[in-house]
Amino acid sequence: MKRSLVLWVSAVGAVALVVGLAKVSGVNAEREKIAVVVVGHGIPAKDFPREKLQELHHLHHEIDAYGGEEKAPPELVERYHALEREVRRHPRTPQNDPYDAAVKELARRVKEMGNFPIVVVTHNEFCGLDVDEGIEEAIKQGAQKVIVVSTMVMKGGTHNEKDIPSKIEKARRNHPNIPIIYAYPHDTDDLARLMVNTIQRHLRLSYQR
Repeated sequence: MKRSLVLWVSAVGAVALVVGLAKVSGVNAEREKIAVVVVGHGIPAKDFPREKLQELHHLHHEIDAYGGEEKAPPELVERYHALEREVRRHPRTPQNDPYDAAVKELARRVKEMGNFPIVVVTHNEFCGLDVDEGIEEAIKQGAQKVIVVSTMVMKGGTHNEKDIPSKIEKARRNHPNIPIIYAYPHDTDDLARLMVNTIQRHLRLSYQR
């Protein structure tokens, strides 16, 4: 629960920055056919078989021990990706994955507030479309420019600074004529203002009780 709360707070900051950018710059998202790809962290569904999830983690560590997928036995890598696809494609509901439901609601508000014609939800791991798959989906829907924004807003994280950029680069190689922008890193002062506003709001609520 604490992990989901931290991820949700981060997501709010990411959305505030993306929507603010659209409003301040006067971007006509519809005319330019801009797509936003929202990236959540991703967690396994609560009802996904635990034994398969344990196998997935074990395979991940085993592949790392070999020095990566290029050096690991092909059958090991094939099984890992098969399980990874299975956990991502497992049906999600607000009950078995409240985090995914929260990211989808966040994406819906981004679409409304920023007036973006295309918004695609992705997760870095464990759930739904991967980042490069989400970019592909946005382009299939007619995007002429894609902006990728992560709900993980703090600097220094492996997902933001290694995993997501590598997936964006893969999409850029496949679509050299489509601008794909990574809206990262986030401005520290913007994040601080968001947190101070949230703190003050909760303080006001505490005085009303």
